[in-house]
Amino acid sequence: MNSRQRVLKAIAGEAADRTPARFNAAPDGQTRRIARGLGIASDNGWYDKLHARLAIDMRIVDADVSGADYGGDHMNLAAAESPADADRLWPAKFEAGNRTFDPAIRQVEGWDRGGNPPAVQVRLNSLFGLLRRMRGDTLACMDLADASPLFVHTMDRIEAFNAAVIDKAFDAFGDRLDIVYLADELGMQSGLMYSPESIRAHLFPRFGRLFARVHARGGKVFFHSCGAIAPLIHELIGLGVDILNPIQPRLPGMEPEQLAAAHGGRVCFCGGMDMQHLMPQGTLDEIQAEVARYCRVLAPGYILDLANILHPDIPDTNVIALYTAPRS
Repeated sequence: MNSRQRVLKAIAGEAADRTPARFNAAPDGQTRRIARGLGIASDNGWYDKLHARLAIDMRIVDADVSGADYGGDHMNLAAAESPADADRLWPAKFEAGNRTFDPAIRQVEGWDRGGNPPAVQVRLNSLFGLLRRMRGDTLACMDLADASPLFVHTMDRIEAFNAAVIDKAFDAFGDRLDIVYLADELGMQSGLMYSPESIRAHLFPRFGRLFARVHARGGKVFFHSCGAIAPLIHELIGLGVDILNPIQPRLPGMEPEQLAAAHGGRVCFCGGMDMQHLMPQGTLDEIQAEVARYCRVLAPGYILDLANILHPDIPDTNVIALYTAPRS
């Protein structure tokens, strides 16, 4: 069984030869150091070799900005007071015509030539998260509360951009594209970040339309939100989420036994490996025991992963222990 088949089995809730894994870490100094610790030389293919050594089954690609340097996306719309202002100030990098998947296609072709094709994810931009970057947190939250014409228009443009990127991705990859990734942070340590009424009124309908677009093209939906989002999980599944990540533990309603009892068999869970205590401070035995727990409770509908992106306070040996633990 290859990596792609293994992931698709997990999404379908079907048993595979082992639990698949995702590695939410950038090719930076920390991951290069982990590779060196495993005896992987720092050549051009070191990051791919690290994925092979850790038995990682999923890879992520992005739509690159093409044609020009369009700058950043921080506070671009802070001065906007109307929909017309938003259009005038709109960053060119968030026009789908200025994006290309050509480098990503070459990446996937290279992975496939290696003989173990991974499950491929295309990453979208967040919806409200992108508005927060372009407007700033304070203005964006006021926009959400007011549901002003500026807010609705800006969210419409972000949704339309993501819809166009979905189409562009499937046009580029065809059925080689397995999963579309969307992240929007809805939770905090103690509960939801925004009122459930605002989430349901202004975010869920947009999520649902994008998820339906992915499904219509034959793909699966990967949705990421940190925090205590247990009150929303049933609705997220109903909207079309196939893989829910990162199932942040030690929060109300987010332990694997609770998730399995409430939603087992309806969604594939991904993540769960505690970033606040276990991974930075735990022993190798404790980490491997937690891997066994999550695989026992949530598999076959489970993909092993950290409960966030890899943090620099996590010892290299703990990362290796996580991904080399038995996943039966």
